[in-house]
Amino acid sequence: MKKLIIITAIIILGISDYSTANTDYAKRVGGYFYTSLSPHGTWIEIGYGTPVWRPTIIRKNWSPYNYGQWVYTDYGWYWDSYEPFGYIVYHYGRWYYDDYYGWIWIPDYEWAPAWVDWRYDDDYIGWAPLSPYAVFYINIGIHYTYDYYVPYHHWNYVKYNHFCNNNVYNYYVAPKYKYRVHNRTKMRTNYSYYDGRVRNDGVDFDRIRERSGRNIDKRNLVSVNDPNELNRERNSKNRDREIKTYFANPRDISRDGLNDVRIERSDRKSTLELSKLDLGRERTIDRVNDRKMEENRKDEKDRTSEIIRNKNKSEENRNLNRVEDERRIQEKREIEKRNNEQIRRNEEIKRSEQIKRNEEQKRQEQIIRNEQIEIQKRQNEEVKKRNEVINQRKDNNNSNIEIFKKNNERKVEQRNETRVNENKTQVNTNKNRNTEVKRNDSNNRTESRNNSKETEKNNRTRSR
Repeated sequence: MKKLIIITAIIILGISDYSTANTDYAKRVGGYFYTSLSPHGTWIEIGYGTPVWRPTIIRKNWSPYNYGQWVYTDYGWYWDSYEPFGYIVYHYGRWYYDDYYGWIWIPDYEWAPAWVDWRYDDDYIGWAPLSPYAVFYINIGIHYTYDYYVPYHHWNYVKYNHFCNNNVYNYYVAPKYKYRVHNRTKMRTNYSYYDGRVRNDGVDFDRIRERSGRNIDKRNLVSVNDPNELNRERNSKNRDREIKTYFANPRDISRDGLNDVRIERSDRKSTLELSKLDLGRERTIDRVNDRKMEENRKDEKDRTSEIIRNKNKSEENRNLNRVEDERRIQEKREIEKRNNEQIRRNEEIKRSEQIKRNEEQKRQEQIIRNEQIEIQKRQNEEVKKRNEVINQRKDNNNSNIEIFKKNNERKVEQRNETRVNENKTQVNTNKNRNTEVKRNDSNNRTESRNNSKETEKNNRTRSR
């Protein structure tokens, strides 16, 4: 019983410590977007109340989405950055190259596995930071509030077989060849909504797998609340099966964090069209109103003139608001027009891809049918050859039998002829033998007569 009480007390204390730790962490991460990026760069205010972040760059010709690895997940193509600030700036906000400030990051509060544009052909695949004028809508996808062309030198191109390499930056196309590759590739920006988050479909997964000739595994995307876990995750054995990423909460993206960071203010105008931006617009307006109130408190001595100026400003603001409303209506119409065009282009692309798939399927079926016909033809030829061999064997057997019969008949005839000849020979032999006997008898008789005569003669002679 005592052991049970002790164990229960330990569990309660552990839960209490865990909740305390979580509370401390929640207090620590207020405005985490702003405080965590300060050691790696500078916050700059461009325009009126628009803070942007510029990284402290050590390497020459640095650009976003350069040092990292592409990983395929349930949310599409995920950019796994090797840079200490990558877990924020490559999954939230947009990048823009300013002629004076260089690369700057504009905060936004929508997570994605990567905010990039895509281009591809049969040999190369490329990506570049998505324009800050690009806004994501759940039912439509990516649409632009302002026409902006990403220069070709802001793109990274590699061949398909190096696309998923962990050191993909070693295989980028050299700057002097980018223009040539860029001109022959075509654009593809394919974002959708999946399981409550943005999905970056990019270039089709099957196309990359076939062109690269590699087996690309899909990894699970695991959410973490503490960004420090991301550094420990790089040496994890489970990295081949899952990727950890940081999902911000409302405290992380609170603009209160701006009070804890140093913001540089510059009179130098940026080439970024701030009036065309829709990124974090509500928070930007709040920041503008705060600054207006602060200025009003500083100008209390000139309240009367300030009121007059405010009235004039109010009138101007009304006029500006009217113009702004008209502009927004016009922009809305243009957006709807571009959306319709984009939908039409997407439908045409889908139809073209479906036609290509159908043609490919028909071609494969025709190849299979031709192969079956060829196999059937070979089988028929083999059967025909076997039948010819069998018939040839039958003909040979019949011919051998016929020859055997003829040989037997010939042997019989020869045997009969031999017998007849032997009989004839026997008869002749007998005849000759009889003739010889007769001749011998005649000779004997003659000789006997001669002997008798001789004897008589001798006798007469002896008698004389």
